[in-house]
Amino acid sequence: MNDEDGTARDDGTYVQARQTPMVLQSSRRVRSSARHIIEVNPFRCRIWTMHDRIEEHITEESCADEIKSFAAHGQLIPALGRPIREDIGHDVEIICGARRLFVARHLNVPLRVDLQDMSDRQAIVAMDLENRHRKDVSAYERGLSYSLWLRGKLFSSQDDLARTLNVSAAQVSRLLKLTQLPSVILSAFPSPTAIRECWGLNLYKAWQDPQFRSCLALRARGLVTAPCTDAEKVYARLIAPSGNRATRRHASHDEVVRCPKGAPLFRIRRHRRFVVLLVPVERVSEVALERIRLVVSEELIRPLQ
Repeated sequence: MNDEDGTARDDGTYVQARQTPMVLQSSRRVRSSARHIIEVNPFRCRIWTMHDRIEEHITEESCADEIKSFAAHGQLIPALGRPIREDIGHDVEIICGARRLFVARHLNVPLRVDLQDMSDRQAIVAMDLENRHRKDVSAYERGLSYSLWLRGKLFSSQDDLARTLNVSAAQVSRLLKLTQLPSVILSAFPSPTAIRECWGLNLYKAWQDPQFRSCLALRARGLVTAPCTDAEKVYARLIAPSGNRATRRHASHDEVVRCPKGAPLFRIRRHRRFVVLLVPVERVSEVALERIRLVVSEELIRPLQ
């Protein structure tokens, strides 16, 4: 057996972290009055195909904190799984807990699982409830899951999915758009999981603009050639306005405020975390500017009082 097959511990025992041998001879049930918990051989578990994690991003490095916690305190929170009855190589299908499964295999210890019989839709609801507010489940991963569930006919439509998961149809649409970004854009980021939900929507809209698409693709290829590890800087470089006037209008999302007769008065521009009022100089006297200053100040102070 060579070094690539595993690692040796100080006590002389051999651990296979990357293979799937029968390292634990059996699964043990842990009696609980409230939940049906078992301890199971992690190599007798498989990840559910509808799971919302990208498995190649679950690594020893990304799970370093969990590995340290497992080693020091044991597994504090059980994974969620359901029994498998038609797979001679596996006993449990993991619905929630891909990282916990990785760590248990890495440390060669039993995996604690909350075992339940559930349908695919019930499993999706349970997984979504656990993962929705976790920072380490990215918008891109959620979007991939939504796309997978829709293609698998687990939901009849985006609206059906939104109602079942109790999320807005608009958010479902935004997350699906994120997964439709071309590979050249995804490759520009350190990882697709680093792309924020709002970034994905803006990049999707920019890619749909024929006048900006070639510029966006060129910038993305440049970032692939000279990678940047700061996702926020990558996004800023990709979405920065070009010299094209139409593109600048698209990127800034200006709202034109008009008088009752239809003549433009001023513009409202939303730029990242700020709102900018653009008023033509020739229309603003010092007196009018002072009035604007007072009105805006009053509106911003009011919520603080």
